Amino acid sequence: MTRVILWITMLISLNLPTFLFGQNNEKFLISGIIESENKEKMAFHEIYLFQNSDNKLLKTELTDENGTFNFQSISKGNYTLKINSGGELKTIETIDLQNNIELGTLTVISQTKQIQEVVIEKKKPFIERKLDKLVVNVENSIASTGSTILEVLQRSPGVMVNEDSGINLKGKSGVVVMIDGKPSPLSGADLITYLKSIPASNIQTIEIISNPSARYDAAGNAGIINIKFKKDKNQGFNGSATVAYGQGVYVKPSANTSLNYRNKKWNFFGSYSYSNPKNFTYFFINRKFFDANQNLESTFEQESYTKQPISSNNARFGVDFYSTEKTIIGVLFNGNWNTNERNGRTNATITDSNGQLDYTTKTNILLDENRFNGFANLNFKHTFSSGKELSTDIDFGSFDSKTLQDIQNINSNPDGSVISDSKLATNQTGVINVKSIKADYSQAFSEKSKLEIGLKSSLVSSDNDVKFYDVIGNENVLDITRSNHFLYDENINALYGSYATSYKKWDFQGGLRIENTNTKGEQLATNETFSRDYTNFFPNLVVNRTLSENNSLSFTYAKRIDRPTYRQLNPFKIFVDSYTYVVGDPTLNSVITNLFEINHTFKGKYSTTLSYTKSKESITDIFVQDDDTKISYQIPANIQDFEQYNLGIYIPFNYKKIVTSTLSGSVYLNKYSSALQGGNLQQNFTSWDMNLNNTFTLGKGWSAELTGYYQSKMVWGLFYIKDLAQITAGIQRVSKDKNSTLKLSISDIFLTNHIAVEVDYQNQEFYTDRTWDSRVATISYTYRFGKNTVAKARQRSGGVDDEKRRAG
Repeated sequence: MTRVILWITMLISLNLPTFLFGQNNEKFLISGIIESENKEKMAFHEIYLFQNSDNKLLKTELTDENGTFNFQSISKGNYTLKINSGGELKTIETIDLQNNIELGTLTVISQTKQIQEVVIEKKKPFIERKLDKLVVNVENSIASTGSTILEVLQRSPGVMVNEDSGINLKGKSGVVVMIDGKPSPLSGADLITYLKSIPASNIQTIEIISNPSARYDAAGNAGIINIKFKKDKNQGFNGSATVAYGQGVYVKPSANTSLNYRNKKWNFFGSYSYSNPKNFTYFFINRKFFDANQNLESTFEQESYTKQPISSNNARFGVDFYSTEKTIIGVLFNGNWNTNERNGRTNATITDSNGQLDYTTKTNILLDENRFNGFANLNFKHTFSSGKELSTDIDFGSFDSKTLQDIQNINSNPDGSVISDSKLATNQTGVINVKSIKADYSQAFSEKSKLEIGLKSSLVSSDNDVKFYDVIGNENVLDITRSNHFLYDENINALYGSYATSYKKWDFQGGLRIENTNTKGEQLATNETFSRDYTNFFPNLVVNRTLSENNSLSFTYAKRIDRPTYRQLNPFKIFVDSYTYVVGDPTLNSVITNLFEINHTFKGKYSTTLSYTKSKESITDIFVQDDDTKISYQIPANIQDFEQYNLGIYIPFNYKKIVTSTLSGSVYLNKYSSALQGGNLQQNFTSWDMNLNNTFTLGKGWSAELTGYYQSKMVWGLFYIKDLAQITAGIQRVSKDKNSTLKLSISDIFLTNHIAVEVDYQNQEFYTDRTWDSRVATISYTYRFGKNTVAKARQRSGGVDDEKRRAG
């Protein structure tokens, strides 16, 4: 019944704009390049488009690093184009718009006349498709109220979150998560825990980049997810404060504040947030065990309920110094510290082949975890004349965790008499230290040609020590067979070059990245060591052809690498319960992937993409099952061949200023082929997903959102992941003076968001279903104070992607 309601809701919201308002008017594109009287491209200047009929400001855009601007979805009519140059709002062109128009290069003559500052408001859709990425605009989203970063990712197109193994993108593993453009060394459950602790109110945007250029690290076969924290760009002193209260099964309060001061030379910014959500996880497992002839011997059925209160603190502080108009020096500090408790109870029944009860198991698990993640960044950018720019970044950070866990396991006969009663205690500490330095240089030879080169060196060290104790009486006795101490060091040195140029209706961009990797691992308990030293070349190519005013076609090729994570390489066991544990494999190989993509864009906004991915030795998690002991463990493994064929669409549609909607979706075929566990794994399965986002402007400060996504059944290695979905709605009221906002949202209205997995391979036949506190009603209030005028364009920090990402 809930699935029927879900489909009706999504279909209504998909057709509502057309049903209510009919067809939209035809829209056109205005584009051009702005240069100064000295023939220098005017990068990151504000461009304003005014309607001549009433002199009303219609839209504002920002030029890119090459001085290029684009106004999309503009109706026929007469307009005036103006620029904010040196504090003056200057007319640079009048336009009679009847078709798409390319204005060419426009020259601005400098003057010293001062005018009053102009306040601009611009509302972006929740999902925004750009040439090289999909952007999730978290900052203004009503539906993201009271959510964490992890919950926003779960609602993002093509993203699937598994709390045990990490994040997949369009059915592919090997996603690199970046924080403000810096790759996070955390992975798997460690990364999930970190993302759970960050309120979405701290985030400006999330970028989903499927085919990164040579400028980015080559890691990430499925692509990159870049999480960008907020940074205020307003002049003077200003700030905001937000309080939120969420209610699911348990309460989820949070609060955050941010402060910013900016003048012509300095920009000081900082934020602090605190959240104290209480969550739960319900986990159901049904496993079947067979004899050597594949006859059923017994069935293991388990139910777990775990309470998970989290207390999380996040702080950021940064300073940018504009020593000249062309030179910026900045520092940034970021810290996250949280405590995570788990109080879990597990009940399991083991029945024989006839369904008769054999014995029962009760397990109690108490976990107390403390984490601290902190990093610092020093950055420098200088813009030379004639389109030259140099930027450098130095980063260092530490990720520390301390975990105490107590496990009690009681086995009982059908009559309730105790067979065994055992206790186990664990003490685990982990430290990951990260250091990196990088430099990027770009030079524009003309308005159509640009060269980028750069280098980077990073050092990562990981130290994980876990001790297992058998609790006998009141004493802890060290179990040396389970305890371990694992050390891992990694050094990656990279060099890249990229060149872009245009010729008539053709655009070309090609690049090459070279990475040398040195790794060393040591397992102190067994005196085992391993080391590797290898160099890879990663080319990429983009070719774009403008076919007509409304049509363009592009081709992209990229080679990527997916290195095993530190957790995946760690060989010691982490017990989920007495019958299940997770273990790593230090012999894992890196995965090399080749990606091919063709994209068609219609009218500059409607996009269709066809892609093909092929990976060698793809890493996926597998389960290994012992039919005698009933113990199963999860371990990462290299699967020989993986292929994916993917067809994706992106369709924005709107009616005037009332309804703005985006529909994105994809259909993909995943193919796995590998010798595995004495058998031959052959998995071919076609899946599809859809993400629909609607924003309604209701007037008098009121607006609403209705978002939904659906992911059909899909295959990932051994696992078939069943379909899942979510509908989220919200409404907000902005005060007349724009200084306060009240929001109300409800997530996962129909409780359809859960992860269910099926496996049927060799001696394994099992089903799992995980649910959590996903339906939450949240109310929040935000108050903004101080000066809120827009900063002059010349003072905007960052000129290219890395510099924009470095401080959010």
